[in-house]
Amino acid sequence: MATPRLWMVLLAPLALASSTSGCDGSATAAPRDSGVSEPKTPSAKVDTAPEPAPEPEPAPEPEPEPARISWGHADLDPDNDDQLGPPEPLDDCEEQLEAAGVSFKPARIGVGKKRDGVYTCGAHQVVRIKRGPGKIAYSKNPLLTCTMALAMADFERVAQEEAERIMGARIKTIEHMGTYNCREMVNFDLLSEHSFANGIDLKAFTFTSGESLTVLDDFRPTVDNPSDPKTLFLRSLANRLYDEEVFSVVVTPYFDHLHRNHIHVDLARYRVDGSRP
Repeated sequence: MATPRLWMVLLAPLALASSTSGCDGSATAAPRDSGVSEPKTPSAKVDTAPEPAPEPEPAPEPEPEPARISWGHADLDPDNDDQLGPPEPLDDCEEQLEAAGVSFKPARIGVGKKRDGVYTCGAHQVVRIKRGPGKIAYSKNPLLTCTMALAMADFERVAQEEAERIMGARIKTIEHMGTYNCREMVNFDLLSEHSFANGIDLKAFTFTSGESLTVLDDFRPTVDNPSDPKTLFLRSLANRLYDEEVFSVVVTPYFDHLHRNHIHVDLARYRVDGSRP
């Protein structure tokens, strides 16, 4: 039978295996789970509140409407609409033509007899336009009252602006159907402004690009919302000539069948807008 000392020697390695050594070499009991968890450091709170909406940008200021353009030739006096006869002479009209860049030659057509105190034909102050500021060649040099010739100078400026904007080229030539013709209007018991060389009928345009158009073929009064540049040019030109007071009267194919092939413009004492349906 083993002695008690022998049992102690046999059990010593087991006792060493069940212990750990401290850093000073002494035996230390193995740590035991106490069942109590270590307190956790609270994490930083995340702010999830939405950011404030940005301040709305102020509404843009409305753009001012463009100033109304007036070339100042149309007769705007409502009290003289029933007066007929040639326009009154303008003392410095020829000087104004020169300042406007119009090359012209003075002309004479005389005046006809009066009927009920009104001249029925002719005019006191007439010129024949040779070339205007727009450098447009006419099929025949227009014979017009001097005041109408002044309006034609601004007509050329407007026409060239619209030609460049819509057609992409300038006007080279214009064919017209006449200016001076002593007669009454066809549909009205009223003297035509042609009787006083105070109007002109515009029939066809040719451009520096080589393109050409006619009022008969290209105005197209029955077509709504056209896209053809030729139609847009004719309509826009007619609108501007009336709206910007280049002429008192602007009549197009919209007005009646008699004007299906030309745009009539004049400086009557009354006003007629025939540039729209």
